[in-house]
Amino acid sequence: MTILKLDSQVEEECAEPKCSSAGQHEASLGRRARALAIDVCPPLAVAAAAGAVSQILQTKGWVAVCWGVVAVSALYFVANSVIFQGRTGLTTGKYIEGLRTESASTGTAVGVTRAIIRVGCLPFDGILFLIGRGWAHHRGQRRTFADSVVGSVVRSSGAARPTDRRRRTGAAAAALVSLCAALALVLFQFFVQRVGDQELAAARETVARAATDGAVAVLSYKPESVDQDLSAAEARLTGDFLGSYTMLAKDVVGPTAKEKKVMMQASATGAAVESVTTDQASVLVYINQVTTAAENPQSTQSQNAIRVGLTRVDGTWLINQFDPLF
Repeated sequence: MTILKLDSQVEEECAEPKCSSAGQHEASLGRRARALAIDVCPPLAVAAAAGAVSQILQTKGWVAVCWGVVAVSALYFVANSVIFQGRTGLTTGKYIEGLRTESASTGTAVGVTRAIIRVGCLPFDGILFLIGRGWAHHRGQRRTFADSVVGSVVRSSGAARPTDRRRRTGAAAAALVSLCAALALVLFQFFVQRVGDQELAAARETVARAATDGAVAVLSYKPESVDQDLSAAEARLTGDFLGSYTMLAKDVVGPTAKEKKVMMQASATGAAVESVTTDQASVLVYINQVTTAAENPQSTQSQNAIRVGLTRVDGTWLINQFDPLF
């Protein structure tokens, strides 16, 4: 008796799902997977491409547009997979495949709340699909883990079976949207990011030269031409550093150089670009400096490393930070 009971249970588990009186039966996992791909892939591809493009463009206007596209894609997913599915049992993918999500006990739509829980279980469904063709078939009902949690079942209707044309059109449209999003990302990377990378590579040489020349100008002057030397250095500066340097030059450096015949001559021995963007840069400049004065004709030499910060003003790199490191 026990053997017969177990045999009948195994036959019941492995049997094809029974059709209801309305000609409905539980949908195969293959059709459900196709419907899920149609629902998820296009908005996910569009959102991912827009997010990546926003990082490439890095301008406030375009970033806002790209994140607007991401928000629209998210809203579409929520409306399609949560609200519409909860109220009607349908999504775009399920309509194309002729499927409907229903309550296993009542046969009605599951409602928005249970649809939210069901969508939240999709990652676990994905893991279970990889482990072994989905969650166990519960007594002939092809139910995934998400179905088991919310008490739902996905059924197909023999009376409203989708046509091959509808399936081909829906699958082609979903694939086209995803492909266009991926193509747009590739084109932006090739034509925009590649050009931007080339411009940044050229900017590295420009900022290194601007930092080196500026550091030498700031640290070099002669007593007979100190005013002109300091004015030339000020032309290379901007921001708060320009204000502090101008005050120091006027109150200390200029008068001291004239009175004590101080001469400072700096030369750059090297430069290393730490970072550079379209309008900001940081460069380490290595300086050798020779100082002489009337009261001490024998020159003194010193070496230093200076972190020079630059900002781009009207197409010209100007120094806005000047920090000796030792």
